[in-house]
Amino acid sequence: MPRLTRRTLLTATLAAAGGVPAAAIPVRAARADPGKTALHWLDGLPRETVGGATWGVPWARGTLPVHTPLALTAGDGTPVAVQSWPLAYWPDGSLKWTGHAIGAGGEKDRYLLAPGEPQTPDSPVTVKRQGGDIVLANGTIEIRLATRGSVPIVNLRRGGRVTASNGRLVLRLQDRPDDETVVPRQSSYQGHVERAEIEQSGPVRAVVRLSGSYRRTEAGPRRILPWTLRVCLAAGEAVRLVHSFTWDADAGRDFVRGLGLRVDVPLSDETYDRHIRFGVVGGGVWGEPVRVLTGLRRDPGAAVDAAQVQGTATPPQSAWNPQVSGSFGQLAEWNDFRLSQPSAHHFTVAKRTTPAGCWLTHAGRGRRASGFGYAGGPSGGLGFGLAEFWPRFPRALDIRGAASDRAQVTLWSWAPDAPAMDLRHYDTTAHGLDLAYEDVQAGFSTPEGIVRSDEMVLWAFAATPSRDRIAALSAALEAPPQIVADPAAYHAAGVFGRWSLPDRTTPARAALEKALDDQIAFYAGQVDQRDWYGYWNYGDVMHTYDADRHEWRYDVGGYAWDNAELGTDAMLWYAFLRSGDPAVFRLARAMTRHVSEVDTYHAGRFAGLGSRHNVSHWGDGAKEARVGESFTKRFAYYLTADELLGELLRSSLRADRTLLTVEPLREVLPPQTLAPTRLRIGPDWYALVSNWLTEWERTGDTRWRDRIVTGMTDIAGFPAGLFTGEAGGAVGFDPATGHLTNFDKGDYLGGYNLAMAFCGEQILWEALSLIDAPAFEAVFLDFARYVLAPSAEKIARYGFDFNPGAFPTIYSRVTAWAGEVLHDASLRRRGWDQFLNDPAGKPWPAAVTVSGPLVPSPVQEIPAGDIATNDAAQRGLAIISLLAIAPGEAPV
Repeated sequence: MPRLTRRTLLTATLAAAGGVPAAAIPVRAARADPGKTALHWLDGLPRETVGGATWGVPWARGTLPVHTPLALTAGDGTPVAVQSWPLAYWPDGSLKWTGHAIGAGGEKDRYLLAPGEPQTPDSPVTVKRQGGDIVLANGTIEIRLATRGSVPIVNLRRGGRVTASNGRLVLRLQDRPDDETVVPRQSSYQGHVERAEIEQSGPVRAVVRLSGSYRRTEAGPRRILPWTLRVCLAAGEAVRLVHSFTWDADAGRDFVRGLGLRVDVPLSDETYDRHIRFGVVGGGVWGEPVRVLTGLRRDPGAAVDAAQVQGTATPPQSAWNPQVSGSFGQLAEWNDFRLSQPSAHHFTVAKRTTPAGCWLTHAGRGRRASGFGYAGGPSGGLGFGLAEFWPRFPRALDIRGAASDRAQVTLWSWAPDAPAMDLRHYDTTAHGLDLAYEDVQAGFSTPEGIVRSDEMVLWAFAATPSRDRIAALSAALEAPPQIVADPAAYHAAGVFGRWSLPDRTTPARAALEKALDDQIAFYAGQVDQRDWYGYWNYGDVMHTYDADRHEWRYDVGGYAWDNAELGTDAMLWYAFLRSGDPAVFRLARAMTRHVSEVDTYHAGRFAGLGSRHNVSHWGDGAKEARVGESFTKRFAYYLTADELLGELLRSSLRADRTLLTVEPLREVLPPQTLAPTRLRIGPDWYALVSNWLTEWERTGDTRWRDRIVTGMTDIAGFPAGLFTGEAGGAVGFDPATGHLTNFDKGDYLGGYNLAMAFCGEQILWEALSLIDAPAFEAVFLDFARYVLAPSAEKIARYGFDFNPGAFPTIYSRVTAWAGEVLHDASLRRRGWDQFLNDPAGKPWPAAVTVSGPLVPSPVQEIPAGDIATNDAAQRGLAIISLLAIAPGEAPV
């Protein structure tokens, strides 16, 4: 076959089109002014924020020079203090994404971001080093952090008063699970700071990153669970904390009994003026004083009753009923309080007077706590919050010593009154691909290297907040207020590849849009109905349904947890970008957090890779670059400017070296010696391309671009192009240089069904929009043109027929893209036809309710047999892409 170039391909295949067309320019929504971006709150104007807000904004190529200052104004033109920083760059050096932050207070419903000098805050946030500490201040509160030692948070002050001190990270371990007959031995660890870095220094927002490890408080040198703690301060009363740890313990002998943040809270008010508060989802508040004066045999007076309920200072004792003021010292002082959320559907509040007395476990109850708590009085107190409280059970908020001069507050990310955390695989034997669709390999079902994070907030209050304000703070804690742009703004910026805005202009297109909306709403409902919650589970969905049991296959090998297989997360993010729907945003955000932390390895043997779908999130033996790829994580990073996610994205670059010892095809093909390791062009190399592309655009470092170009050049020189290699595209790979090696074996033999299945086409489209690689574009175009072509066309082109084994819905997009580039309407129609005629692409019928003796409680299911999330993800991605690439051929 003659060497293929883009020009020879276009000339040969499009003679009838009248010349050689240029690549089609994507049609994008017009932006009112590409140098300005209108912004709004995702859920509408919030009553409270959690320490302000951070977000990202995209800019069209060439629009915003790198050193352009940006100003924020409210909808009424009022300047708003804003801090801005670069997140990503276009190849020409202009800004592609910028990150922004505002403080708490005075929020407006709409904003406008545009070039200009930013407003200076009245009280700038500052960061300074004092001796061995770092001090952050905003004019209202001040937090002092240690740069070494076992007390990361030295103290939190407001107006000279210490609100909290001695903040430390606590960990309890036991040496065996709870279900054994032997009593477990427990040990205590505390987080030690080993490094401190200032990431942002104001004037609107400051961020300090502390890192270290947990060390035993008893004798012994052991260090485990490397952790980071980001401390973020903006204007207002709140400090936001983001804690993460990497699992490096032994899942067979280390069982977490408790994990949390503990602080001391000085108290000086009379115990009848000290108040405990817990927030409840939906606006409820549990609140009681430490010493209760209401409900007595003798009433103290209406003003005293009101103060006890409202949390304000009681009148002087001289104004009380003398029968109470003379003998209230006999009343109980409730010293300890505990809110426990053992499941997603129930919480309890317990309290006691002393460790020598029993807990009153019926002090309060409800369905879902918000994660907000408070301990203090009229002279001030500490508010504390743990985000994703009920979805990430078992959680707890614990207060000890509320009747003393120093209470101890613990935010338990994993509650110690719950069963110990068990990270072992669900079985000791594998159950096979043929029946259970499971690829378990010895030593591979390990959590070593995975991450989990928690977001916490500390508020330094001048007095006990009102119940109405606690309800507002609870709402902000459960659904953190997020600033976003309109869908048209994201679309016009030309980011994230090829995607469309909704098109409901014809009945058939409206039906497609409805199918997309309906399937996302169905999954959102399934999360709650099927209880897809829990510390390690929240954010994931199930892979395949069992219609016989009316249950997802939670216990069947590779059919259980989905781990974002075939782009479930990308489908959700594209759906948000084109709709702006808050519910879709939160579903996608939770999934990205889960996949980037739980399903992806960031250290150890599998660093940079992720785990294929399984009963255990990390149980499958297929450790794949496609799961950890940056492409599907960038949505959340750029939209939220989340520093931790940015850090996790960077660790995906470790996959290059990891592939030397964890080769994707090790179980399929015999060993080879022609290259340092072996991978598939798709999805493996495409995933690496997404990692390199992300690092290139984030840093401007062209070394990462050059790795992409190196591989593209190699593939362009392979005679079979993207049809190269056995087992779906096996080629050699050298992590040191990025070069790919042709083994001259198995070309055109098929098995390319998964090559593009993990957003491979989007990765290549975006890469080609940034890199001039005409020879590679030609082989990509050749692949796209013929991967779903009928036999006659393949024979005419190659001289023989072959079956690529490609799924129609997955490859409908590249087929239509070939038609777009080649100006060939018949190819664009073929792309649509392949999708519309594929049973996997058919919209699901409406969900029905199953009840009665078939199920324990009524559930919704799709009456279409054993449905699969793979189909839902690919169907959604196809609709979104095809409407962008071939809108003229869309059904009417």
